[in-house]
Order: sequence, then structure tokens, then C-alpha cells
Amino acid sequence: MISGNALRHQMILPEQQAVFDYWRSKCRGGALPTRGDIDPSELAPYLPTVSLLDVKDDGLKNTFQFRLAGTGLYDVYSREITGSRLTDLPPGSRRDYWDRVLNRVVARGKPSAGAMRSAISGRTHIAQFWVRLPLSTDGKTVSMILGFDKFVKLSEVELSESANAKIPA
Repeated sequence: MISGNALRHQMILPEQQAVFDYWRSKCRGGALPTRGDIDPSELAPYLPTVSLLDVKDDGLKNTFQFRLAGTGLYDVYSREITGSRLTDLPPGSRRDYWDRVLNRVVARGKPSAGAMRSAISGRTHIAQFWVRLPLSTDGKTVSMILGFDKFVKLSEVELSESANAKIPA
């Protein structure tokens, strides 16, 4: 199991770390923060690519629906995704990948972070650096996920060999 510090050190961009640090500051006594603990004004520089996903358990499997998607995500998906389910994202969005990531966050009650190349048509020159952070209504059960994404042109990414290996195609 990865501790919070180990996960933070795996994050490549300072923006990922800043959003993660903010989320950690809202964890009190080992409990997950609630949606009410998150103050959008404290995340102002990151809001364009912040998302909130509702976790819906239908008894068989979790489904995920965007309660909120920042305006910067419109540019990536070429449409508004607020209100959309994960399964409604356009082809190339790696829906199966995101389903696995989000289900892992729910099952473990722990954040997850990473980086990958975009597979969306016309966007394959973009690297996506992301973090997904669990929120709860009772401090334990994940009921919502706070997401942050940073999109960078691959030509602008200067990474070491080890960091480059963290961006799967």
C-alpha cells in the first residue's frame, strides 16, 4: 500500500502535488473529507480542470457521473461533460482505464495519481497528468471523487528517463 507521502513523490507536476496537499489538509483524524470541506475559492488556480464525480452503487457495480466538470475539460472533450456518465465520454477517452482507476479509489478509500498520453482523436499530442481524491459523507465510504487534470503538449514536457516511463501510450 502506498502512503500519502510516497504517492505525493510519484506525482510529476507541482499542480498535482498542490491539489493533493490541499485534499490532505482536509483529512481530519484519518477521516476522508466531505464535499463541504472543499472550498472552491481555495482551489481557484486549478478550477478549469477540476471535476467532481458522484459514485453510484447500483448493487452490482459502481457507476460514475460528472456532477461538475471545469471549463478546461470542455476543450479536451469538445463538449460539456457535466451531467455525463463516465460511459458517455467520447471514443478515445479510455473509459475502461478510468473505470478501473475510479473503482480502485472507491474500494481502497485512497487517492490515486498518474500520467498518460491522450488517446482522443486530434489530442494524441497531449499528456494528461491527473489525481483522483476520495470524498465521503461519513468519513469512510467514498461517495464522490474530486479530480484534477493538467494537460500539457508532449513537445513541452521535459522529463527525465524515469518520469517519461510513467506516461503510458
